[in-house]
Amino acid sequence: MSIRDKWQIKTIQREPPADLIPSGARSRRIAFLTIIRGGKRDLGRNVVVNRPIIIGRAEDADLPLQDLVASWRHARVAPRGNHRFVLEDLGSTNGTHVDGGLISDPWTLREGEKIFVGDTVVRFSMADEMDLGFQDLVSQLVSTDPLTGLESKRMFDDALDYALEAARAHGLTLSILMMDMDGVKIVNDTHGHLFGAHCIGETGRLIARILGPRGEACRFGGDEFTAFLPGLVKRDAIGVGEEIRRALESAGLAKDGIALRPTISIGVASFPEDGQKLLELVAAADRALYRAKAAGRNCVSI
Repeated sequence: MSIRDKWQIKTIQREPPADLIPSGARSRRIAFLTIIRGGKRDLGRNVVVNRPIIIGRAEDADLPLQDLVASWRHARVAPRGNHRFVLEDLGSTNGTHVDGGLISDPWTLREGEKIFVGDTVVRFSMADEMDLGFQDLVSQLVSTDPLTGLESKRMFDDALDYALEAARAHGLTLSILMMDMDGVKIVNDTHGHLFGAHCIGETGRLIARILGPRGEACRFGGDEFTAFLPGLVKRDAIGVGEEIRRALESAGLAKDGIALRPTISIGVASFPEDGQKLLELVAAADRALYRAKAAGRNCVSI
């Protein structure tokens, strides 16, 4: 047989019988909703429709939206047996549309149909559960800072824009924290950048634990963090900043048996008293952070 003939040989692979396929390798098709138009933070988010799913602006909605045009509980998608999934409007202000048409009665969804809720578009789909798991994983990788586990800056910025717009629309306050760690350069120079990265990662997780449901944070860059606190006046925001500062000061971070003692300086600014626009608020919080640094670091300033 010539070399050319050898290269032309094709290998035919047949699927093994179903009873030889490991049960973990089998996959079923499931119904899910995906946000395909809306705020950057919402885009690509999936939710499986294995129970009634509430779509709306409420924080406890099953598919919460950053959309001021949507109602708190705008619409519901629910399984109805025999692979039927029904969409209902929940008395929303602006109505619920499917592929451009306003619905008035419960609507049986077909695969690929688009649900219009406020300025947001949600697609109804059926997919292999492994494909859906892959989509969720990719979305998580894109939206998360790998060092700290906090939201990526892109996602955080969109959430902050929405929070400020909501505060302005409803006459509420909003506070911003600008945070810069103290002593990370010394850790890097003394022990190496892996130790500095450890300090940054642990600080990000500490900030997330302390904020809890009160606010959101991201790593701004390097060893700098920022956070916003919807509904908190400056006095309360200063208190949150102090919680973070004290917690890091007493955390006793360590890696490979080496004690690490970074601290953090924090600047606080609040809407509307320190600025009406986002850039004004960030600049005010930055100025407060510079004051904290000038005052000797490891403190909170306004």
